[in-house]
Amino acid sequence: MKKLLIALLIALTVLTGCSKKEEAAAPEATVEAKAPKTVYTIKVGHEFTTESPRHKALEAFKKYLEEKSEGQLRVELFPAGVLGKEAEMLESVKMGNIEAYVGGPFDAQTEKLNLILMPFFFENQEALMRVAKSDVGDAIRKDAEKNNLKLLCIGDGGSRQITNNKREVKVPEDMKGLKIRTPGMESIIKCMQALGANTVSIPYADVYMALKTGVADGQENPLANIGDMKFYEVQKYMTYIDYQFHPEVMNMNLQFFNNLPSDLATIVQDGAWVFTEEQNRLRSEMNDKYYQMIKESGVQIYTLSSEEKKVFMDACAPVYDYFIEKGTFSKEELEAVRSVAQGK
Repeated sequence: MKKLLIALLIALTVLTGCSKKEEAAAPEATVEAKAPKTVYTIKVGHEFTTESPRHKALEAFKKYLEEKSEGQLRVELFPAGVLGKEAEMLESVKMGNIEAYVGGPFDAQTEKLNLILMPFFFENQEALMRVAKSDVGDAIRKDAEKNNLKLLCIGDGGSRQITNNKREVKVPEDMKGLKIRTPGMESIIKCMQALGANTVSIPYADVYMALKTGVADGQENPLANIGDMKFYEVQKYMTYIDYQFHPEVMNMNLQFFNNLPSDLATIVQDGAWVFTEEQNRLRSEMNDKYYQMIKESGVQIYTLSSEEKKVFMDACAPVYDYFIEKGTFSKEELEAVRSVAQGK
């Protein structure tokens, strides 16, 4: 009997020890299963206000990324140039100091964007987007990688109109001698010079005061920008000309994008096109609103007829030759973009 009791005690001790080991092992398995996933923060800078189509579309981008990634992607938006001027923010993206940026200057992203910036090249937003979503558009975006940028998308940055304080502009000769503010984009500078204007390079955030004080007589921008930045308050004349469509592009630091897990990289890329679609929609909807705002402010608006616009187109023809001769793009590349834009 005594031997039986000893055997039972030994068995109970062994079983109790095994149970404690199993209990001790269980928390480790639980910890491993609940290990938190890495969170990637994406800081996005731009120079427009929070009421602009750009910023509102970036809010849609933020929502898409954060929801689709279930919190693994966190987007922080920095509008109104709080992270610096446009060129400064773009350089910060190249260096990896901020993850993403929307805006110009375009040459510093890829000179191939000049294919989209040629004067009187697109009739409407649909023509621009045919190029953006084509193999030609993919090649333009791919070229930015040599500058350490992942050019995520190309959208409609708006067709550009010309305003000034001196006189009504109906023919190219009316542009002669006008001091027109231009961003640091050679395509715009060459267009304005071809029309006879004197160009003045002024940062976007400083344009209103430059127009008000006479540092510049006029400027060129889409309706949304003219309205959003209230340039119409300090201008007397506007020529509705649609002389150039600008791309709306989002760039990300190439290393940051390439280091994302593949599923998150796909979400970022898809989210960029969500941004594009929303920005395009908002810009189209707001054009009428801004046109009325500018008109009601007292600005005299002159809309060119097809025949009058043709005179401006002919005056800007040397701009194409300039970029071909410079080697920015070839005649074949230009014709490829033209063909896609026209739906051929």
